[in-house]
Order: sequence, then structure tokens, then C-alpha cells
Amino acid sequence: MYEEKCLLRLGSNIKILRNSSQITQAELARRIGISQTHLCNIEHNNVQISLKLLLRVANVLGCSLECIIGVNAVTIAKRVEAQCKVKSEPVRNEDKNTAKQEVYSLEEIRLLLKLLQLS
Repeated sequence: MYEEKCLLRLGSNIKILRNSSQITQAELARRIGISQTHLCNIEHNNVQISLKLLLRVANVLGCSLECIIGVNAVTIAKRVEAQCKVKSEPVRNEDKNTAKQEVYSLEEIRLLLKLLQLS
């Protein structure tokens, strides 16, 4: 069942999904046909978003409306987890081409998402 509380997280969820897709705010705004300022206001929950615009966002980010609405927060976390890799060690001269990558666990991603929602 849907709750109105999920509407308060729309902007935050869009921002999380945009960042996990490595798309800049300017690029997403251009691709959905709005100004970067308007997208910034959406991401900070300062304005409401139309269903038409929400569909455009979902299509560009390649996710479902449920993912953006946050009905299934695990979906968002799994998407971020799949795309969120960082270097675990500084690259030394002898192994520049073989730098190890660290993949975050689902629990670490959930904590990261909570921190992002608080900021």
C-alpha cells in the first residue's frame, strides 16, 4: 500500500538514483527537459513533481516508479550497491592497471542511504 510519506522522499530518491547512475544534475535536467534549478528544487523537495516528469526521470534513470517512490527501498540500495565501487588501496606504480576494487555490502549501502537522507 502507498503512503503519503513516500512523497516526501521523492526528491531524495531521485538524487540517490541519479548519483548511483553517475549522471550529473545538469545532464538529467537536460534529458528530462527542465532547468537544472528546477531539478535541484525537486531533489531538495522544495517543489512538487508531476507524474509526467516522474515518468521521464524513471525512463532516463532506467528504473521503475516504485523504485523512485521508495516503496521498495531495497531496490534502491541494490541498484546503488551494484554501481558503487571504490578503490580500496592507493595505486602503486607497479600495479596501476590492477588496482583492487572494493564492493560495498548491502548493509553498508543502507547506512549510506540513511546518511544521505539526513543531509
